[in-house]
Amino acid sequence: MATFREIGEFGFIERIGAAALPPAVGVCCGIGDDCAVLACENDRVRLITSDLMVEGVHFAVEGSNPGWLGHKLLAVSLSDIAAMGGEPREAVVSLAIPPDFDVGFMERVYKGLRGLASRFGVNVVGGDTTRSTGPLVMNLTLTGEMDQDRVCYRSGAARGDLIYASGTLGDSSAGLKLALGQAVGLSEEDREFLLRRHHRPEPRVALGRALAASGTVTAMLDLSDGMASDLRHICRQSGVSAVIDGTAIPVSPAFRRFREHSDACTRNLEITGGEDYELLFTVAPGGRDDVEALASEPGISCIGRIVSGDERIYIENAQGLRSELEARGFEHF
Repeated sequence: MATFREIGEFGFIERIGAAALPPAVGVCCGIGDDCAVLACENDRVRLITSDLMVEGVHFAVEGSNPGWLGHKLLAVSLSDIAAMGGEPREAVVSLAIPPDFDVGFMERVYKGLRGLASRFGVNVVGGDTTRSTGPLVMNLTLTGEMDQDRVCYRSGAARGDLIYASGTLGDSSAGLKLALGQAVGLSEEDREFLLRRHHRPEPRVALGRALAASGTVTAMLDLSDGMASDLRHICRQSGVSAVIDGTAIPVSPAFRRFREHSDACTRNLEITGGEDYELLFTVAPGGRDDVEALASEPGISCIGRIVSGDERIYIENAQGLRSELEARGFEHF
Protein backbone atom coordinates (compact mmCIF):
# COMPACT_ATOMS: atom_id res chain seq x y z
CA MET A 1 0.00 0.00 0.00
CA ALA A 2 1.45 3.34 -1.04
CA THR A 3 1.02 6.29 1.31
CA PHE A 4 0.87 9.99 0.55
CA ARG A 5 4.07 10.45 2.52
CA GLU A 6 5.79 8.12 0.06
CA ILE A 7 4.42 9.44 -3.25
CA GLY A 8 3.80 13.09 -2.32
CA GLU A 9 1.38 15.63 -3.76
CA PHE A 10 2.69 15.50 -7.31
CA GLY A 11 2.93 11.73 -7.35
CA PHE A 12 -0.76 11.61 -6.49
CA ILE A 13 -1.60 14.15 -9.19
CA GLU A 14 0.25 11.99 -11.73
CA ARG A 15 -1.74 8.94 -10.63
CA ILE A 16 -5.17 10.52 -10.90
CA GLY A 17 -4.18 12.32 -14.10
CA ALA A 18 -3.19 9.05 -15.73
CA ALA A 19 -6.55 7.55 -14.79
CA ALA A 20 -8.65 10.58 -15.70
CA LEU A 21 -11.58 10.36 -18.07
CA PRO A 22 -10.82 11.03 -21.75
CA PRO A 23 -10.84 14.78 -22.47
CA ALA A 24 -14.37 15.95 -23.12
CA VAL A 25 -15.32 18.27 -25.95
CA GLY A 26 -14.47 21.81 -24.93
CA VAL A 27 -11.76 20.89 -22.39
CA CYS A 28 -8.58 22.58 -23.63
CA CYS A 29 -6.56 21.68 -20.51
CA GLY A 30 -7.44 19.57 -17.49
CA ILE A 31 -5.13 18.30 -14.75
CA GLY A 32 -1.54 19.52 -14.83
CA ASP A 33 -1.48 23.32 -15.16
CA ASP A 34 -2.26 26.31 -12.94
CA CYS A 35 -5.88 26.32 -14.15
CA ALA A 36 -8.24 24.10 -16.06
CA VAL A 37 -9.09 25.68 -19.43
CA LEU A 38 -12.56 25.28 -20.97
CA ALA A 39 -13.54 26.50 -24.43
CA CYS A 40 -16.26 29.14 -24.68
CA GLU A 41 -17.84 30.99 -27.60
CA ASN A 42 -16.04 33.46 -29.88
CA ASP A 43 -12.62 31.84 -29.35
CA ARG A 44 -12.65 32.66 -25.66
CA VAL A 45 -11.85 30.28 -22.79
CA ARG A 46 -12.92 29.98 -19.17
CA LEU A 47 -10.19 29.39 -16.57
CA ILE A 48 -10.96 27.53 -13.32
CA THR A 49 -8.71 27.12 -10.28
CA SER A 50 -9.27 26.05 -6.67
CA ASP A 51 -7.20 26.39 -3.48
CA LEU A 52 -7.55 25.17 0.10
CA MET A 53 -6.35 26.71 3.36
CA VAL A 54 -6.40 24.41 6.42
CA GLU A 55 -5.92 25.49 10.02
CA GLY A 56 -2.77 23.92 11.42
CA VAL A 57 -1.29 23.41 7.94
CA HIS A 58 -1.48 26.83 6.26
CA PHE A 59 -2.23 29.08 9.23
CA ALA A 60 -2.88 29.22 12.98
CA VAL A 61 -6.07 30.91 14.14
CA GLU A 62 -4.51 32.16 17.35
CA GLY A 63 -2.49 35.28 16.64
CA SER A 64 -3.56 35.51 12.98
CA ASN A 65 -5.01 38.60 11.35
CA PRO A 66 -8.30 37.30 9.87
CA GLY A 67 -8.37 40.02 7.21
CA TRP A 68 -4.97 38.87 5.98
CA LEU A 69 -6.22 35.27 5.81
CA GLY A 70 -9.11 36.39 3.60
CA HIS A 71 -6.74 38.36 1.40
CA LYS A 72 -4.42 35.38 0.98
CA LEU A 73 -7.28 32.94 0.34
CA LEU A 74 -8.18 34.89 -2.79
CA ALA A 75 -4.65 36.02 -3.70
CA VAL A 76 -3.31 32.50 -4.28
CA SER A 77 -6.09 31.76 -6.78
CA LEU A 78 -5.66 35.15 -8.46
CA SER A 79 -2.02 34.19 -8.93
CA ASP A 80 -3.09 31.01 -10.78
CA ILE A 81 -5.24 33.08 -13.14
CA ALA A 82 -2.32 35.47 -13.63
CA ALA A 83 -0.04 32.54 -14.51
CA MET A 84 -2.29 31.65 -17.46
CA GLY A 85 -2.53 35.31 -18.53
CA GLY A 86 -6.23 35.62 -17.72
CA GLU A 87 -8.68 38.13 -16.29
CA PRO A 88 -10.33 37.01 -13.01
CA ARG A 89 -14.13 36.82 -12.83
CA GLU A 90 -16.19 34.99 -10.17
CA ALA A 91 -15.36 33.18 -6.93
CA VAL A 92 -17.19 30.66 -4.75
CA VAL A 93 -16.10 30.01 -1.17
CA SER A 94 -16.70 26.82 0.83
CA LEU A 95 -16.11 26.61 4.56
CA ALA A 96 -15.91 23.80 7.12
CA ILE A 97 -16.23 25.50 10.53
CA PRO A 98 -16.18 24.13 14.09
CA PRO A 99 -19.54 24.86 15.82
CA ASP A 100 -18.00 27.00 18.57
CA PHE A 101 -15.90 29.11 16.21
CA ASP A 102 -16.10 32.92 16.53
CA VAL A 103 -18.45 34.38 13.90
CA GLY A 104 -16.74 37.75 14.11
CA PHE A 105 -13.43 36.17 13.07
CA MET A 106 -15.01 34.82 9.88
CA GLU A 107 -16.66 38.15 9.16
CA ARG A 108 -13.25 39.77 9.26
CA VAL A 109 -11.89 37.04 6.95
CA TYR A 110 -14.56 38.01 4.44
CA LYS A 111 -13.75 41.69 4.85
CA GLY A 112 -10.15 41.01 3.81
CA LEU A 113 -11.32 38.82 0.94
CA ARG A 114 -13.76 41.47 -0.32
CA GLY A 115 -11.10 44.16 -0.15
CA LEU A 116 -8.86 42.28 -2.59
CA ALA A 117 -11.83 41.14 -4.69
CA SER A 118 -12.93 44.73 -5.26
CA ARG A 119 -9.48 45.64 -6.60
CA PHE A 120 -9.63 42.91 -9.26
CA GLY A 121 -13.33 43.02 -10.12
CA VAL A 122 -14.04 39.60 -8.61
CA ASN A 123 -17.60 38.79 -7.49
CA VAL A 124 -18.14 36.21 -4.73
CA VAL A 125 -21.25 34.48 -6.08
CA GLY A 126 -21.79 31.54 -3.71
CA GLY A 127 -20.26 28.51 -2.04
CA ASP A 128 -21.07 26.13 0.82
CA THR A 129 -20.79 26.07 4.60
CA THR A 130 -20.67 22.94 6.73
CA ARG A 131 -19.69 21.82 10.22
CA SER A 132 -16.14 20.71 10.94
CA THR A 133 -15.29 18.33 13.76
CA GLY A 134 -11.66 19.40 13.48
CA PRO A 135 -9.85 22.42 12.05
CA LEU A 136 -11.23 25.40 10.16
CA VAL A 137 -11.02 24.68 6.41
CA MET A 138 -11.50 27.33 3.72
CA ASN A 139 -11.67 26.64 -0.01
CA LEU A 140 -11.97 29.18 -2.82
CA THR A 141 -12.67 28.41 -6.47
CA LEU A 142 -12.04 31.19 -8.96
CA THR A 143 -12.87 31.58 -12.63
CA GLY A 144 -11.25 33.75 -15.28
CA GLU A 145 -11.53 34.49 -18.99
CA MET A 146 -9.22 35.24 -21.90
CA ASP A 147 -8.65 34.65 -25.62
CA GLN A 148 -7.94 31.02 -26.41
CA ASP A 149 -4.88 31.76 -28.53
CA ARG A 150 -3.21 33.73 -25.70
CA VAL A 151 -3.34 31.14 -22.91
CA CYS A 152 0.10 30.57 -21.36
CA TYR A 153 0.62 26.90 -20.50
CA ARG A 154 3.57 25.23 -18.80
CA SER A 155 4.37 23.08 -21.80
CA GLY A 156 5.73 25.44 -24.49
CA ALA A 157 9.33 26.08 -23.43
CA ALA A 158 11.99 25.25 -26.04
CA ARG A 159 15.77 25.14 -26.25
CA GLY A 160 17.21 28.66 -26.37
CA ASP A 161 14.32 30.33 -24.54
CA LEU A 162 15.18 32.79 -21.79
CA ILE A 163 13.86 32.28 -18.25
CA TYR A 164 12.40 35.24 -16.35
CA ALA A 165 11.04 35.83 -12.86
CA SER A 166 8.96 38.77 -11.72
CA GLY A 167 9.54 40.72 -8.52
CA THR A 168 11.88 39.33 -5.87
CA LEU A 169 12.16 35.79 -4.52
CA GLY A 170 12.52 34.39 -1.01
CA ASP A 171 10.63 37.18 0.77
CA SER A 172 7.62 35.09 1.79
CA SER A 173 9.72 32.27 3.25
CA ALA A 174 11.73 34.80 5.22
CA GLY A 175 8.48 36.34 6.43
CA LEU A 176 7.22 32.93 7.53
CA LYS A 177 10.37 32.34 9.58
CA LEU A 178 9.87 35.72 11.26
CA ALA A 179 6.21 34.90 11.93
CA LEU A 180 7.28 31.62 13.55
CA GLY A 181 9.53 33.52 15.94
CA GLN A 182 12.98 33.33 14.39
CA ALA A 183 15.04 36.03 16.07
CA VAL A 184 16.82 38.12 13.45
CA GLY A 185 18.39 41.52 13.97
CA LEU A 186 16.35 43.40 11.38
CA SER A 187 14.87 46.88 11.37
CA GLU A 188 11.12 47.13 11.92
CA GLU A 189 10.77 48.31 8.32
CA ASP A 190 12.46 45.16 6.98
CA ARG A 191 10.39 42.93 9.27
CA GLU A 192 7.13 44.53 8.15
CA PHE A 193 8.09 44.20 4.48
CA LEU A 194 8.90 40.49 4.75
CA LEU A 195 5.86 39.70 6.91
CA ARG A 196 3.60 41.51 4.47
CA ARG A 197 5.07 39.58 1.56
CA HIS A 198 4.14 36.37 3.38
CA HIS A 199 0.71 37.31 4.73
CA ARG A 200 -0.52 39.59 1.92
CA PRO A 201 0.99 38.44 -1.39
CA GLU A 202 0.33 40.64 -4.41
CA PRO A 203 -0.97 38.59 -7.37
CA ARG A 204 0.64 39.70 -10.64
CA VAL A 205 -2.59 39.76 -12.67
CA ALA A 206 -1.79 42.86 -14.73
CA LEU A 207 1.67 41.59 -15.62
CA GLY A 208 0.33 38.14 -16.51
CA ARG A 209 -2.26 39.63 -18.84
CA ALA A 210 0.32 41.89 -20.49
CA LEU A 211 2.73 39.00 -21.00
CA ALA A 212 0.01 36.82 -22.53
CA ALA A 213 -1.17 39.64 -24.80
CA SER A 214 2.39 40.19 -26.05
CA GLY A 215 2.43 36.74 -27.63
CA THR A 216 6.09 36.27 -26.68
CA VAL A 217 5.73 33.96 -23.65
CA THR A 218 6.28 30.27 -24.40
CA ALA A 219 5.53 28.87 -20.91
CA MET A 220 4.47 30.37 -17.58
CA LEU A 221 3.46 29.45 -14.03
CA ASP A 222 3.34 31.11 -10.63
CA LEU A 223 5.90 30.50 -7.89
CA SER A 224 3.97 28.81 -5.10
CA ASP A 225 6.26 25.94 -4.04
CA GLY A 226 9.66 27.51 -4.74
CA MET A 227 11.64 28.13 -7.91
CA ALA A 228 13.59 24.85 -7.66
CA SER A 229 10.33 22.92 -7.60
CA ASP A 230 8.14 25.02 -9.90
CA LEU A 231 10.65 25.41 -12.74
CA ARG A 232 10.81 21.63 -12.82
CA HIS A 233 7.12 21.57 -13.85
CA ILE A 234 7.94 23.63 -16.94
CA CYS A 235 10.91 21.41 -17.75
CA ARG A 236 8.91 18.21 -17.29
CA GLN A 237 5.92 19.32 -19.35
CA SER A 238 8.07 20.89 -22.06
CA GLY A 239 10.62 18.05 -22.25
CA VAL A 240 13.64 20.29 -21.65
CA SER A 241 16.24 21.20 -19.03
CA ALA A 242 17.19 24.59 -17.59
CA VAL A 243 20.29 26.48 -16.49
CA ILE A 244 19.86 29.16 -13.80
CA ASP A 245 22.36 31.98 -13.25
CA GLY A 246 22.81 31.96 -9.50
CA THR A 247 23.97 35.58 -9.54
CA ALA A 248 20.85 36.83 -11.35
CA ILE A 249 18.10 35.64 -8.99
CA PRO A 250 16.32 38.81 -7.83
CA VAL A 251 16.17 39.40 -4.07
CA SER A 252 14.94 42.39 -2.10
CA PRO A 253 17.21 44.49 0.15
CA ALA A 254 15.16 43.30 3.14
CA PHE A 255 15.70 39.66 2.19
CA ARG A 256 19.41 40.24 1.66
CA ARG A 257 19.70 41.67 5.17
CA PHE A 258 17.62 38.78 6.56
CA ARG A 259 19.98 36.32 4.90
CA GLU A 260 23.03 38.08 6.35
CA HIS A 261 21.63 37.76 9.89
CA SER A 262 20.42 34.16 9.54
CA ASP A 263 22.02 30.75 9.81
CA ALA A 264 23.21 28.71 6.85
CA CYS A 265 19.97 26.74 6.43
CA THR A 266 18.18 29.88 5.24
CA ARG A 267 20.73 30.89 2.61
CA ASN A 268 18.93 29.35 -0.39
CA LEU A 269 15.37 30.47 0.32
CA GLU A 270 15.30 32.49 -2.91
CA ILE A 271 15.64 29.13 -4.72
CA THR A 272 13.73 26.73 -2.47
CA GLY A 273 11.29 28.97 -0.58
CA GLY A 274 7.62 28.96 -1.54
CA GLU A 275 4.62 31.28 -1.57
CA ASP A 276 6.20 34.25 -3.32
CA TYR A 277 3.40 34.10 -5.94
CA GLU A 278 5.61 35.77 -8.52
CA LEU A 279 5.51 34.71 -12.18
CA LEU A 280 8.14 32.43 -13.71
CA PHE A 281 8.08 32.34 -17.51
CA THR A 282 10.08 31.59 -20.62
CA VAL A 283 10.48 33.76 -23.71
CA ALA A 284 11.92 33.05 -27.14
CA PRO A 285 15.15 35.06 -27.62
CA GLY A 286 13.55 37.28 -30.26
CA GLY A 287 10.91 38.44 -27.76
CA ARG A 288 13.32 39.73 -25.15
CA ASP A 289 12.98 43.45 -25.97
CA ASP A 290 9.18 43.25 -26.16
CA VAL A 291 8.89 41.51 -22.79
CA GLU A 292 11.35 43.73 -20.96
CA ALA A 293 9.50 46.81 -22.21
CA LEU A 294 6.39 45.60 -20.33
CA ALA A 295 7.91 45.22 -16.90
CA SER A 296 8.17 48.42 -14.93
CA GLU A 297 6.39 47.26 -11.78
CA PRO A 298 7.08 44.81 -10.15
CA GLY A 299 9.98 44.37 -12.57
CA ILE A 300 11.29 41.20 -14.18
CA SER A 301 14.73 39.59 -14.23
CA CYS A 302 16.30 37.24 -16.75
CA ILE A 303 17.61 34.41 -14.56
CA GLY A 304 18.60 31.68 -17.00
CA ARG A 305 17.92 29.79 -20.20
CA ILE A 306 16.29 26.62 -21.46
CA VAL A 307 18.60 23.90 -22.81
CA SER A 308 18.12 20.45 -24.27
CA GLY A 309 17.96 17.66 -21.73
CA ASP A 310 15.93 15.29 -19.62
CA GLU A 311 14.11 17.68 -17.28
CA ARG A 312 17.11 18.63 -15.12
CA ILE A 313 17.85 22.01 -13.60
CA TYR A 314 21.40 23.32 -13.24
CA ILE A 315 22.68 26.41 -11.44
CA GLU A 316 25.82 28.34 -12.40
CA ASN A 317 27.90 30.36 -9.97
CA ALA A 318 29.82 33.57 -10.67
CA GLN A 319 32.77 31.55 -12.00
CA GLY A 320 30.57 29.70 -14.48
CA LEU A 321 30.77 26.42 -12.59
CA ARG A 322 27.59 24.39 -13.02
CA SER A 323 25.95 21.98 -10.58
CA GLU A 324 22.63 20.18 -10.66
CA LEU A 325 19.88 21.70 -8.53
CA GLU A 326 18.01 19.28 -6.30
CA ALA A 327 14.22 19.10 -6.49
CA ARG A 328 13.63 21.04 -3.30
CA GLY A 329 10.67 23.19 -2.40
CA PHE A 330 7.47 23.03 -0.39
CA GLU A 331 5.97 19.53 -0.17
CA HIS A 332 2.63 18.92 1.58
CA PHE A 333 3.43 15.35 2.63
